[in-house]
Amino acid sequence: MQFIDLAAQQKRLRKQIEGNIQKVLDHGQYIMGPEIRQLEENLARFSGVRHAVACASGTDALLLALMAHGVGPGDGILTTPFTFIATGEVIQLLGAVPVFVDIDEKTFNIDPGQLETALGALRAKDSNLYPLPGNSITNSLTPKGIIAVDLFGLPADYEKINAIASDNGLFVIEDAAQSFGAEHNGQRACSLAQVGCTSFFPAKPLGCYGDAGMCFTDDKALAETLRSIRIHGKGGHKYACGMRNIWRLSRVWPFRWCRPAPNPSGPSIPFWPAAMNTGRRYSKP
Repeated sequence: MQFIDLAAQQKRLRKQIEGNIQKVLDHGQYIMGPEIRQLEENLARFSGVRHAVACASGTDALLLALMAHGVGPGDGILTTPFTFIATGEVIQLLGAVPVFVDIDEKTFNIDPGQLETALGALRAKDSNLYPLPGNSITNSLTPKGIIAVDLFGLPADYEKINAIASDNGLFVIEDAAQSFGAEHNGQRACSLAQVGCTSFFPAKPLGCYGDAGMCFTDDKALAETLRSIRIHGKGGHKYACGMRNIWRLSRVWPFRWCRPAPNPSGPSIPFWPAAMNTGRRYSKP
């Protein structure tokens, strides 16, 4: 059974698609061309937020959001285990640790009650209160943020999740890869947390012929940070460095990361584990 019939969809849109492809070929702006800005503006307006930042995939959108919040080693990010691997993957890629919180048996989304219990256990570093990563890991973790996932198109309970986060000084990321276009209490998905992330993978609610993703936020400073990280940490123009105290993007694809060196005036330490020992030699004062 073909669950996603892209051929049938394409029959209805073929002339429009080919016309738009021809426009891109005519103007020749293949990277971050005017169509990207137009899409960002249209989808920000549709979702009810001020800023939208396009990127290469839904996975990259989650990664950008975490990087914009300065996530790194020693940070614990609370999230659901009932999700695609990308949600937990991006946390670990930055050296942080996913702390999995059980789901609500009716919605299959992260359970706010369990979230509060898990957060208390993590702060107390007591796995008797709630199952946590191994003791050697838990003892070094500080709660940093929450990634809630909107599973099967149903947004999570963001009123409770955002309240818990606010009380504990945490950020919230909405993983809306499966819920773009959904509504919750009059608000659209991607507008329900400090930053929302979605995917345009062909099988998603708003799919493309290829892959792409987008971050959504009302926070102007956060949006500027996301745009900077998206283009190698650029500043006012592409040859100016805008990122100083947060993680920087070294290459767009595949991703590579650097973290600030102990000596701010020294070089950055490559974060890939295989390069850690070599990198330390170059970061000594």
